[in-house]
Amino acid sequence: MALQTLRKGASGWIAKIFLVVLMLSFAVWGIADVFRGFGNSTVASVGGTDISANDFRARYLEQVQQIGRQTGRGLSPEQARAIGLDRQVLNQMIADATLSAEAKRLGLAVSDQQVADAVAANPAYRRPGASAFDPAYFAQLLRSNSLTEPRFVQMERARMLRDQMIQSLGTGLAVPSVLVDAVHRYESEARDAAYILVTADAVGALPAPTEDELRAFYEAHKITFRAPEYRKVSVLALTPDALAAHIKIGEEDARAVYDREQVRFGTPERREVRQIVFSKAEDAAAAADKIKAGASFSDIAAERGLKPSDTDLGLVTKASILDPKIAEVAFLIEPGSTGAPIEGRFGFALVNVTRAEPASRKPFDEVKGEIETELALAKARRELLDQHDAIEDERASGSTLGEIAKKLSLNLAVIDAVDRSGRAPDGKEVDIPARTEVVAGAFASQPGVETDTIQLPGNGGFVWFQTDAIIPARDRTFDEARPQVEARAREEAVAKAVETKAQALFDQAKSGTALAQVAGGADLPLKVAEGLQRGRAAPPFSVEAIAEVFAAKEGGVGMVAAAEAPDRIVFQVSKITVPPEGPQDQQVAAQLSAQMENDLLVQYLGALQQQLGVTVNQRVLSQSVGGGAGI
Repeated sequence: MALQTLRKGASGWIAKIFLVVLMLSFAVWGIADVFRGFGNSTVASVGGTDISANDFRARYLEQVQQIGRQTGRGLSPEQARAIGLDRQVLNQMIADATLSAEAKRLGLAVSDQQVADAVAANPAYRRPGASAFDPAYFAQLLRSNSLTEPRFVQMERARMLRDQMIQSLGTGLAVPSVLVDAVHRYESEARDAAYILVTADAVGALPAPTEDELRAFYEAHKITFRAPEYRKVSVLALTPDALAAHIKIGEEDARAVYDREQVRFGTPERREVRQIVFSKAEDAAAAADKIKAGASFSDIAAERGLKPSDTDLGLVTKASILDPKIAEVAFLIEPGSTGAPIEGRFGFALVNVTRAEPASRKPFDEVKGEIETELALAKARRELLDQHDAIEDERASGSTLGEIAKKLSLNLAVIDAVDRSGRAPDGKEVDIPARTEVVAGAFASQPGVETDTIQLPGNGGFVWFQTDAIIPARDRTFDEARPQVEARAREEAVAKAVETKAQALFDQAKSGTALAQVAGGADLPLKVAEGLQRGRAAPPFSVEAIAEVFAAKEGGVGMVAAAEAPDRIVFQVSKITVPPEGPQDQQVAAQLSAQMENDLLVQYLGALQQQLGVTVNQRVLSQSVGGGAGI
């Protein structure tokens, strides 16, 4: 953490741009063509500046640990290499070395006083909350990171030199107003378009294709009607439901459950209950005496300033009343009466019952089937693993799935033909457990080859399957494919008719006829789409159609495919709106400026690389990140 603090102190907007560039420049200028071995302690060299394996390893491990802290989980060497972390770190160090070498060549220097002033002025090197530099705290930071003061000064001097070189490239580049305006127009421009939507309904009913036309269409598109490869598959599914179907439950067992769980198969008694709570026992007793003398429960409530909602507990069951003493009295007294005062959880209470709904219970014959099914499933789940072991024993002895199913009284599903998508020749999905896994396994295996058992999720059982036969792909005859041929031929005829009609309308509009007149002549409505924005679909305009709208000039017309086939759109751009520039455009200009600076820095680094030369010891690099001896 302390080392991270030190690095934070050396950061700034220049460093941020620099790090972004470093992530990209490796791919831009590359060093793959200069990989070679040249020593045991140097991982790379830039001109005459070497990058030691120890320095690289320390930086690399620091990055690995930092990612681990951010993600909350450790990063293995294999994972780090998989995301290219070794190359990213090396790329940063090569770029550092490149700029340091160039600074040395140019004779640039930073004095000790400049370094000292920069460190003293940096808040990151002060105690938390301190306003002045503390040498003791700074020395503590250095010690916690195994750094000496001379070593740190050397690192800081090199960093300051690199920052000066980057600044000299031209930070804060002014973005041409033409570019800012182009980006603003591209991002914020909105368009309105009048349009005619030509659908299949617009072309009316088309004549049915003749026999000769169907046969010609079949021959021209024969490959699209080809029957795919199918597999014949046998499936043995061992599930609780499958086992339960063969389990018989006696009536006495079902009745025992019925008698034991009476509440489950009926509705308990419910009563409409009211209560008044008193803080003193004598007040409750006095109220009870008034009720005995002829006053009503409602009179007592009104006398105490209580509204009906303050006393009403509603139509409730005994179990739903929180206070057990209140519940006991409420379901003991007669409906229409008030009980004697009792001491409850919240004080002394009077309980009144206005009416009662008696308990009800479903007849045994009505729930018998439900109980038997539940008991059969429970027993099936207990027997599931025993049956699994029995099936595996039979497989080990060489029995086929058909023989096993017959011996153990299980159902064997035989699928005569299924394609890779899990569909039968009629296009319907086959109905089997674990369909995706079974179909994939069937197409990965050969007839007669034993396949792995599939375990269903949630202890749902097991599935065994075998490929019985391979039905190779073939060309369907015309008679076999006739329904599909007719459907496809009609679809294509409709699509062509829609396109032809839309083309005719477009030609009229292009020749100068007003789009409203074109729509009226075709007896089609003229619609208007307002506020269309680049890159955003607005049905019936797809994203591709929107691109065509923005490619046209104001007043220009066009024809595009609608979002839903085979519909077509004939449109005319009626209005172009470009809002005035706002604060977001200043942000865009700042981003463009940063990108231009990055591009300039990338080019500068690339040129320096070519001049100085870069070599990388692939073997040492691989060893440093735990990749073995390398190649």
